[in-house]
Amino acid sequence: MAIQTHRCPEPSCSFFNQVLPHNANICPMCGTSLAQAVQPPPAMVASAARYAQTSAPLPQFSSTINNQERPQLKLLHPSEQSFLLLRESGVIGRQNLSNGMRPEIDLTGLPHAGIVSRTHAHLYWDLARQAYMIVDDSLNGSYLNDKLLPRGAPHPLSHGDKLQLGQERLICLQVELNHTSI
Repeated sequence: MAIQTHRCPEPSCSFFNQVLPHNANICPMCGTSLAQAVQPPPAMVASAARYAQTSAPLPQFSSTINNQERPQLKLLHPSEQSFLLLRESGVIGRQNLSNGMRPEIDLTGLPHAGIVSRTHAHLYWDLARQAYMIVDDSLNGSYLNDKLLPRGAPHPLSHGDKLQLGQERLICLQVELNHTSI
Protein backbone atom coordinates (compact mmCIF):
# COMPACT_ATOMS: atom_id res chain seq x y z
CA MET A 1 0.00 0.00 0.00
CA ALA A 2 1.45 3.36 -1.06
CA ILE A 3 1.72 6.17 1.46
CA GLN A 4 -0.29 9.16 0.30
CA THR A 5 1.59 12.46 0.42
CA HIS A 6 -0.18 15.78 0.32
CA ARG A 7 1.28 18.20 -2.21
CA CYS A 8 0.01 21.60 -3.26
CA PRO A 9 -1.60 21.30 -6.71
CA GLU A 10 -1.53 25.07 -7.44
CA PRO A 11 1.28 25.86 -9.97
CA SER A 12 1.50 29.54 -8.93
CA CYS A 13 2.05 28.64 -5.23
CA SER A 14 5.52 28.65 -3.72
CA PHE A 15 4.60 25.27 -2.13
CA PHE A 16 3.66 23.80 -5.55
CA ASN A 17 4.31 20.05 -5.57
CA GLN A 18 6.08 20.21 -2.18
CA VAL A 19 5.20 17.69 0.52
CA LEU A 20 2.81 19.22 3.09
CA PRO A 21 1.89 17.97 6.58
CA HIS A 22 0.05 14.64 6.35
CA ASN A 23 -3.01 16.05 8.12
CA ALA A 24 -3.27 19.20 5.97
CA ASN A 25 -6.62 19.78 4.28
CA ILE A 26 -5.47 22.93 2.50
CA CYS A 27 -2.10 24.30 1.40
CA PRO A 28 -0.84 26.57 4.22
CA MET A 29 0.63 29.00 1.68
CA CYS A 30 -2.13 29.53 -0.90
CA GLY A 31 -5.21 27.97 0.73
CA THR A 32 -5.88 25.54 -2.14
CA SER A 33 -7.89 22.49 -1.10
CA LEU A 34 -5.85 19.30 -1.04
CA ALA A 35 -8.94 17.07 -1.17
CA GLN A 36 -8.84 16.86 -4.96
CA ALA A 37 -5.05 16.94 -5.29
CA VAL A 38 -3.62 14.33 -7.62
CA GLN A 39 -0.05 13.77 -8.70
CA PRO A 40 0.28 15.00 -12.30
CA PRO A 41 2.81 13.42 -14.63
CA PRO A 42 6.18 15.28 -14.70
CA ALA A 43 5.49 16.68 -18.18
CA MET A 44 2.29 18.33 -16.94
CA VAL A 45 4.10 19.80 -13.92
CA ALA A 46 6.67 21.49 -16.18
CA SER A 47 3.93 22.72 -18.52
CA ALA A 48 1.85 24.11 -15.64
CA ALA A 49 4.90 25.86 -14.17
CA ARG A 50 5.63 27.53 -17.55
CA TYR A 51 1.96 28.61 -17.80
CA ALA A 52 2.03 30.08 -14.28
CA GLN A 53 5.09 32.16 -15.19
CA THR A 54 3.46 33.62 -18.30
CA SER A 55 -0.10 34.17 -17.06
CA ALA A 56 -1.30 37.52 -15.72
CA PRO A 57 -0.56 38.04 -12.01
CA LEU A 58 -3.35 38.17 -9.48
CA PRO A 59 -4.08 41.53 -7.85
CA GLN A 60 -1.68 41.99 -4.94
CA PHE A 61 -3.56 44.49 -2.80
CA SER A 62 -7.08 43.11 -2.76
CA SER A 63 -8.84 43.18 0.61
CA THR A 64 -11.56 40.79 -0.51
CA ILE A 65 -11.49 37.10 -1.29
CA ASN A 66 -14.54 35.54 -2.91
CA ASN A 67 -16.50 38.75 -2.13
CA GLN A 68 -15.69 38.44 1.58
CA GLU A 69 -13.58 41.12 3.23
CA ARG A 70 -10.49 40.07 5.12
CA PRO A 71 -8.74 42.21 7.70
CA GLN A 72 -5.33 43.70 7.12
CA LEU A 73 -2.63 41.84 9.06
CA LYS A 74 0.07 43.96 10.67
CA LEU A 75 2.91 42.77 12.89
CA LEU A 76 4.26 45.43 15.23
CA HIS A 77 7.80 45.27 16.64
CA PRO A 78 8.62 46.99 20.00
CA SER A 79 10.86 49.40 18.02
CA GLU A 80 7.61 50.75 16.47
CA GLN A 81 8.57 49.20 13.12
CA SER A 82 5.54 47.52 11.56
CA PHE A 83 5.21 44.87 8.89
CA LEU A 84 2.10 44.55 6.69
CA LEU A 85 0.94 41.44 4.88
CA LEU A 86 -0.60 42.89 1.74
CA ARG A 87 -1.64 39.61 0.15
CA GLU A 88 -3.81 36.85 1.56
CA SER A 89 -0.68 34.75 2.11
CA GLY A 90 3.02 35.25 2.58
CA VAL A 91 6.22 34.33 4.38
CA ILE A 92 7.82 35.76 7.52
CA GLY A 93 11.58 35.54 7.24
CA ARG A 94 14.63 37.42 6.11
CA GLN A 95 16.28 38.20 2.81
CA ASN A 96 18.31 35.51 1.10
CA LEU A 97 21.53 37.33 0.24
CA SER A 98 22.69 34.67 -2.24
CA ASN A 99 19.74 35.16 -4.61
CA GLY A 100 18.23 38.47 -3.41
CA MET A 101 14.82 36.93 -2.69
CA ARG A 102 12.81 38.68 0.04
CA PRO A 103 9.87 37.27 1.97
CA GLU A 104 6.63 39.24 2.15
CA ILE A 105 7.44 40.12 5.77
CA ASP A 106 11.18 40.73 5.79
CA LEU A 107 12.69 41.01 9.27
CA THR A 108 16.21 41.65 7.93
CA GLY A 109 17.74 44.53 9.83
CA LEU A 110 15.97 43.96 13.13
CA PRO A 111 18.21 43.28 16.13
CA HIS A 112 18.78 39.49 16.41
CA ALA A 113 17.39 38.90 12.89
CA GLY A 114 19.97 36.13 12.43
CA ILE A 115 17.82 33.76 14.51
CA VAL A 116 15.02 34.10 11.94
CA SER A 117 15.02 31.53 9.16
CA ARG A 118 14.82 32.79 5.60
CA THR A 119 11.45 31.06 5.43
CA HIS A 120 10.57 31.13 9.12
CA ALA A 121 6.77 30.84 8.98
CA HIS A 122 3.92 31.01 6.48
CA LEU A 123 0.87 33.20 6.95
CA TYR A 124 -2.39 32.77 5.07
CA TRP A 125 -6.03 33.81 5.24
CA ASP A 126 -8.25 30.80 5.95
CA LEU A 127 -11.59 31.62 4.35
CA ALA A 128 -13.45 28.82 6.16
CA ARG A 129 -12.23 29.93 9.60
CA GLN A 130 -12.30 33.64 8.75
CA ALA A 131 -8.88 33.95 10.36
CA TYR A 132 -5.24 34.38 9.49
CA MET A 133 -3.25 31.23 10.16
CA ILE A 134 0.44 30.78 10.88
CA VAL A 135 2.47 27.67 10.07
CA ASP A 136 5.95 27.49 11.59
CA ASP A 137 8.62 26.18 9.24
CA SER A 138 11.71 27.26 11.15
CA LEU A 139 14.69 25.60 12.76
CA ASN A 140 14.65 27.89 15.81
CA GLY A 141 10.92 27.80 16.57
CA SER A 142 8.00 30.20 16.84
CA TYR A 143 5.89 30.94 19.91
CA LEU A 144 2.32 32.22 19.91
CA ASN A 145 1.27 33.71 23.25
CA ASP A 146 4.23 31.96 24.93
CA LYS A 147 3.33 28.51 23.53
CA LEU A 148 5.73 26.75 21.16
CA LEU A 149 4.07 26.10 17.79
CA PRO A 150 4.56 22.58 16.44
CA ARG A 151 6.38 22.79 13.13
CA GLY A 152 4.09 22.41 10.12
CA ALA A 153 0.77 22.75 11.99
CA PRO A 154 -1.54 25.73 11.31
CA HIS A 155 -2.63 27.97 14.20
CA PRO A 156 -5.07 30.92 14.06
CA LEU A 157 -3.90 34.45 14.80
CA SER A 158 -6.04 36.92 16.76
CA HIS A 159 -5.76 40.66 17.34
CA GLY A 160 -3.36 41.27 20.23
CA ASP A 161 -1.57 37.94 19.98
CA LYS A 162 2.13 37.91 20.85
CA LEU A 163 4.35 36.21 18.27
CA GLN A 164 7.92 35.41 19.31
CA LEU A 165 10.54 33.96 16.98
CA GLY A 166 13.56 31.83 17.84
CA GLN A 167 14.49 29.58 20.77
CA GLU A 168 15.40 32.57 22.91
CA ARG A 169 12.28 34.47 21.69
CA LEU A 170 14.47 37.43 20.73
CA ILE A 171 12.14 38.73 18.01
CA CYS A 172 8.79 39.80 19.48
CA LEU A 173 5.88 40.95 17.34
CA GLN A 174 2.33 41.90 18.24
CA VAL A 175 -0.49 40.89 15.88
CA GLU A 176 -2.84 43.67 14.80
CA LEU A 177 -5.88 43.03 12.63
CA ASN A 178 -7.44 46.08 10.99
CA HIS A 179 -10.90 45.54 9.52
CA THR A 180 -10.84 48.53 7.15
CA SER A 181 -10.10 48.10 3.45
CA ILE A 182 -6.52 48.02 2.32
